[in-house]
Amino acid sequence: MFSSLRVSVLALFLALLAGCATAPAPTTEWQSHRDALASVNSYTARGKVAFIAPSTRFSANLYWRHSPAQSQLRLTNFLGTTLLSLTMNARGATVIDDQGETYQDPNPARLMAYLTGAPLPVDALAPWLIGLPRAQDTFLLGPDNRVATLKGAQGWDIDYQDYSADTQPALPTRITLTKGQQTIKLMISDWTLDND
Repeated sequence: MFSSLRVSVLALFLALLAGCATAPAPTTEWQSHRDALASVNSYTARGKVAFIAPSTRFSANLYWRHSPAQSQLRLTNFLGTTLLSLTMNARGATVIDDQGETYQDPNPARLMAYLTGAPLPVDALAPWLIGLPRAQDTFLLGPDNRVATLKGAQGWDIDYQDYSADTQPALPTRITLTKGQQTIKLMISDWTLDND
């Protein structure tokens, strides 16, 4: 009797373990998720960014505001002082640095690289930040049917490490972009979607 009780308890324990191990991870259907991302017209992301390269290494607080008419990027230090403010629209980019100097260029990424020494693909950031591949990008989905890795046409490799369960649709919270010896790490702590 003791051995049959022990076998029953062991069988129950193994069944519980198997149930825990095979519990489905939260997933989404890719096409509906992609459609939901494509419908996000205007949003704001707040968090932190770290630039790592052989010639430069720095981190900052990140504020990114995107709408169909324009995108804005502001980098601030831990005291809240603005290090750089970028505005992009159909005419190009304008940057105001921490000294109040204004710079303009039709190519936003080139302007950012010139001013910071750290290339940031700001012209592709609007879709990439929310985990939406562009037509020219190649990508792989993770087990949750969201983008796990993306290879951008500009030579950037993007790794999406985590998504928020608090947003609809689910949006990335940890992203790493690499290109050659350049690495950019993004941690998004707050998303605001303000579609019409």
